[in-house]
Amino acid sequence: MAIRSNAGTGVIVSLVVFILISIFLLVMAIIFYSGQSKQVEATRTAENTLDKYALKRERNSDQLKTIEAEAKKGRKSVLGYLLEENNALKTFVAGNPEESMENLQRRFTSMGVDSTVFNSMKDMDRRLNDSANELESLRKQAESLQNERDRLITDVESASRSRDTLIAAESKQVEQYRNATEEHLSQIADVREQMEVASDKLQDRYSGTITELEDEVDALRQEKVILKSRVEELEERINKTRIKPHDPDTLVDGMVIDIAGGNDQVYIDRGRSHQVVLGMTFEVYDDAAQIRPTADGDFPRGKASLQVIKVGDNTSTAKITRSTVGRPVVRNDVIANAIYDPEYKFKFLVHGQYDIDGDGYPSEEEAAYLRSQIENWGGIVVRSETLPGDLDFLVLGVEPTDPVRPPQDASMLVQQDYIRRKTIFHDYQELYNQARNAQIPVLNANRLHILTGGTDL
Repeated sequence: MAIRSNAGTGVIVSLVVFILISIFLLVMAIIFYSGQSKQVEATRTAENTLDKYALKRERNSDQLKTIEAEAKKGRKSVLGYLLEENNALKTFVAGNPEESMENLQRRFTSMGVDSTVFNSMKDMDRRLNDSANELESLRKQAESLQNERDRLITDVESASRSRDTLIAAESKQVEQYRNATEEHLSQIADVREQMEVASDKLQDRYSGTITELEDEVDALRQEKVILKSRVEELEERINKTRIKPHDPDTLVDGMVIDIAGGNDQVYIDRGRSHQVVLGMTFEVYDDAAQIRPTADGDFPRGKASLQVIKVGDNTSTAKITRSTVGRPVVRNDVIANAIYDPEYKFKFLVHGQYDIDGDGYPSEEEAAYLRSQIENWGGIVVRSETLPGDLDFLVLGVEPTDPVRPPQDASMLVQQDYIRRKTIFHDYQELYNQARNAQIPVLNANRLHILTGGTDL
């Protein structure tokens, strides 16, 4: 019984101890929990306070770590380091650590800074360098101009000295000329006086002879008038008797004697013995009556054109180079070439400029070509500025226009050009009027071309 009683007591004691320990632990847990709640609240309050200065994501950034490292190096707090850097930046930018960012931005905006200050400063530096380079370029140009000015001043001074030297030399020479002229005038006056004295003596001596000579001069003048009248009469007779085609309808030079089998070749009754040459052209007419000028002086085309391709002794073979539909070349058709004549060499005066190729630009070269063609076909080209009495044809080029007189204040070149063109116009009209008065046929390049059977105009 004693053992059981001790054992029960031990259990009770253990249970009491356990209860006491549990109560102690409960009290301790309540005390610890109460302290932990205060700590959590304090921690939350501290974090809220810290967030006012830096958010959690900002406190974990590399930038803040860099700032902490720099502050630690200077043994400063982060806030102290940032305040010091902010004051230094404001002092550097505005010169005042108390300047607000808003005022800084407003001041920079008024200065034209529309981006970052660094970029604006960089742009200003670039523009400053450009201005400096431009200034340097302008300085070099100014220096070059100054050197040029100095050179020109030197040249002017040299030219002035040369001018003074030349003027002095010319003045000296003019003075010599003046003295010589005065001396010559004095000598001329003496000679004139001597001549007047001698003339008076000679007039007294030969007055009778002078009267006789004057009478003889009058008689010679009357004789000249009579001879001139006789010469004009003789020229008129020569013009009437000389072989000269006053009208182109007398220009028949031959006829077609046969037609070749192919109808593009014909045979004519003129050959080597009639001075026909290879390449000569003819115009073909039905009869001589068709070779008559129109009212305005133009000659009609024949019904065909020929070109000699083979020359015999008395006949030649010609190729038809142009034909008219419905009017074939037949036997006994007449042929004509104003330049050619089998028994007579016509004389031509070719004057002016010609437009043989039809390009609208008459030239002297084309006139030379026309002269050579006339000579090659047996004609004689007269080279003269006046109309000779034995001329057969006057061939005139493109008619020049009568130029308008320039104003009085026109330059010398314009005046000379006007005189030249006026002379050309006057010579052209003078030759034309002389030929009409002398009844000499006047042909232009087109009329001559038609009457020679040409086809290339």
